[in-house]
Amino acid sequence: MARPKGKFSLYKRTTQKNKIVYYAKIHSDYPAEPDSIVSTGQSSKASAALWTQKYIDDKANEEIRKEQERLNILFSDYATGFWATDGLYAVARRARLRAVSQGFLDSREAITKNHLIPYWGKYRLRDISPKKIDRWVIDLASQHTAAAGTINQRLQILRVMLEEACRQEYITMNPAQFVKPVGGGAKERGVLSLDEVRALLNPRIWPEYKFYAITLLTLATGLRISEVRGLQVSQVHPDYIQVHTAWEEKYGLKDPKCKSMRELPITPYIYEVLQEVIKTTGATEIVFFGARKSSPLSKSCIEKKLYRAIAMIGINEEDRVKRNIVFHSLRHTTNTILRSAGIADSKVRMITGHRQESMTERYTHFRLENYQEISSVQEMLIAK
Repeated sequence: MARPKGKFSLYKRTTQKNKIVYYAKIHSDYPAEPDSIVSTGQSSKASAALWTQKYIDDKANEEIRKEQERLNILFSDYATGFWATDGLYAVARRARLRAVSQGFLDSREAITKNHLIPYWGKYRLRDISPKKIDRWVIDLASQHTAAAGTINQRLQILRVMLEEACRQEYITMNPAQFVKPVGGGAKERGVLSLDEVRALLNPRIWPEYKFYAITLLTLATGLRISEVRGLQVSQVHPDYIQVHTAWEEKYGLKDPKCKSMRELPITPYIYEVLQEVIKTTGATEIVFFGARKSSPLSKSCIEKKLYRAIAMIGINEEDRVKRNIVFHSLRHTTNTILRSAGIADSKVRMITGHRQESMTERYTHFRLENYQEISSVQEMLIAK
């Protein structure tokens, strides 16, 4: 047996057919990595040595080639599949036990495909600099073809993608982290006053009772529209509802945003209203179903009915748009009313399904009986 020398050692073995074959033990450059053993297929030591040296050289050249490919990867190649279900982002999120919906991934994929790759696709990742990103943002803003909020969303998506590129060691620092968003971002969501809420919760202004029920439930609990649409008959109880599902377009029922499953108190009156809807519509699965009992009313249908009711209480379309009052404003209104009523922020977050990362919030839990003051606020909303 040859003595270990240099980068490899050769060992002679005799096969079952009594043929001599040399094996090479290739020594690792790193103490933590084991040596590798390969058959040279050669019967002479000289030939085995030449074969092994070529094998080592080929491996080294392959590593150099892969490293060059990694360093020179184009944004278009890196971005392809980034937002896929098994892509870099989703895998990293799930590894950290963070929720990510298919709808979210699809929307980011569309923005990347339609707006990021056309501009950044031919750039190598390592050539994307803060200066170039800043120029891109400024140009988008000066062209007035996209709102500030849209531009900032694209910047944020690029920032997330380049942050992952840092973790994957394609680049050493995230150039997008130094670029500031443009001003005049998303317009602050409008909210309704308490008097407007009470006027809106007058059943007589609603031609269809189920849309009154939707608005009442949303203002009483701060549900997201996806959670309203995903509410099931089995989740409605005399003194609470279970928010365990939400409806996502194209994908149907799923967990609520951020997996914020929760149980929310409701008053006897709210329960009666929900039961009336279930009884009169014949709901058996989705409470607020649309064309089929297994799928909900469309988002646009719910919004249109709400805006008509808002006009009925004296807020015309021009004023509604100016105040930026949309369906999601009901959720903001609930949050504002609860806080104005002195409800602790921790309880407000648990009601609305907001999540904080701090350990204090993570370990704050409440039972239904701890929400007595919430029911009092709900009763105040419908006080005549």
